[in-house]
Parts: sequence; structure tokens; C-alpha cells
Amino acid sequence: MSTAGQVHIDAALTNVSVAYRNPHHIADLIAPIVGVRKQSDKYFTVDADRERFRSSDDTRAPGAEANEVDFAISSESYFCEDHALEAVITDEERDNADPAIQPDIDKTEFLTDKILLNKEIALADEIAMNGSLPSETLSGADQWDDYDDSDPVAEVEEHKSTIQTAVQQIPNTLVLPYEVYRIVRLHPKVLEKVVNVRLGAVGPDILADVFDVDRVLVPRGLKNTAAPGQAPALEPIWGKSAFLCYVSPRPGLRTATFAYTFQWSIAPGSLQGHVVEAWREERRKADMVRVQRYYDQRIIASGAVYIWKSAVG
Repeated sequence: MSTAGQVHIDAALTNVSVAYRNPHHIADLIAPIVGVRKQSDKYFTVDADRERFRSSDDTRAPGAEANEVDFAISSESYFCEDHALEAVITDEERDNADPAIQPDIDKTEFLTDKILLNKEIALADEIAMNGSLPSETLSGADQWDDYDDSDPVAEVEEHKSTIQTAVQQIPNTLVLPYEVYRIVRLHPKVLEKVVNVRLGAVGPDILADVFDVDRVLVPRGLKNTAAPGQAPALEPIWGKSAFLCYVSPRPGLRTATFAYTFQWSIAPGSLQGHVVEAWREERRKADMVRVQRYYDQRIIASGAVYIWKSAVG
């Protein structure tokens, strides 16, 4: 068994873990990271009843007191759970590795990628199964792969006002999973808006102009749903649903946004909430590497999103 003196925080490998990011994942883009100093605490919702937007009588007679107004504050709790995985690097593996193989870095990136995968799946599942989020399920001619009768541009435009009414912010992010994106980018309603403006293939940047949002995100992440030992069965993490949401450009207090990722940024031995530990297991003739992240993904404003489930068939 390892002693305390044989375990250390590997600063070099922690930097690898911080820098490494799967480009096909979007969890941190729609639920931006908010660094927190405590593993658990509360965050506040200010003026949920929108008193700030209610007209109040502000006329005052001479000698009279002004009409008193106020707003309510409520709170919710977060808890940054410890998400950790570890791997073994045997002496035989290290001694036989070719120069192009870097076992410590390769294992660190492998573990980090799996933690990021779990993070992506958890947020996608929460959005898909949360019954309190505004949504509709498309079918038949309403699905966006029906090029004759559907109109995704009009659908998105209509529900911008739904979100603006709910959170007083104009939605700025449209998420089109790859299975939806490849259909929408060739939709006649989209092409008729760009054919006289730009040449070339319709990509995310052009779609952002078409739908009048700041960005279109195209998650392409896959998950292997097969049992260990079985042939891989890869499925899109985000399925075939699309959603429109408002994501605050600068996470902070008194800011309505769809979701946040609370990350314990000063966890013991961490760099921005990321920890890579390494230690020696003499009985196994091997070194161990463990990657940890402390975080909690929370939907902050359920009205800041609108979801089209089964957007394509």
C-alpha cells in the first residue's frame, strides 16, 4: 500500500489535463465554468418575480412618504462532487514504450477525455429528461428534414420571443447536434437566405447569421453504449434534438443564464479545479495516475432555453 510520502500532485501532468479538451464537446460552452472557493455553498436568485419590470406608482404628494417597493431573493445549493478516474502504468509498459509513446501524458489525456465525456453525457441527459424545460416534440411534416413543409428559421425566430419574455434576454446560442446540423445546413429555407449573400458551403458561422444568433454550436461527441467486451456501439451524445438558449457572455452575479458549471477552483492541490496525482505501487511494479475534477452542473434559468425534440427523423 502506498504511503503519504509516495503520493504527489503532478504539476506538469495537471497542466496537460487543464489544456486538454475534446473539441467535439460543448458542455462548458453552454454551462460556463464558475470558479468557487468552497466545495458546497449557495447561489442566489434575485427578483424571480421580475419586480424590476413592474410599473409602480411613483407619484408623491408633498409631505408624504414615497411608495415603498422591494424585490425577493431566494437561494439554491450546489455541491462540487469529486469526479475521478485512475490508470496504471506498469514498468514493462514504460520500458517497452517507443519514443512516440508517452505513457504519463497519454494516460492523463485518456482519463481526462473520459471525465469530459461523462460531463458531456450528464448535461445532455439532464437537458433531455428535465420536464421543466420548455420544449416540443416534432413529428412528421414538422420535422426539419421535411424540406417541403418545415421551416426551422421561422421556428427559431418565433421562440426567441419565448425566451426573451421568460428571462428578458435575447437568446444568443443555437445548438444543432451534427445529425440535425447536416440536415439544416441544406434546408431550402436556409439556402434561400444565403444564396445571394455568400458563396461556398453553409457552415456554423453562416448559420449563425441566418438564425441571427451569436453562435451555432455543433456537438459531434459520441458515446459507446456497448457493454465491456462487446463490439463498440457508438451513438451521438446529443441525439437528434436542437435547442436555443441564452448563455451569459460573462458569468457573474445578477446575470440570467441557462446553466452554470460550479467548479471548486481551489480544491487541495488543484490548478483551476483540476488535479492529477501520481504515486508508486511497488507491489504492482507500476506507477498510478489519477485525474480529478470537482464540479456541479446546474440549470440556473429554465426559461432561458427552448428545445425541439426529435428535430429530425
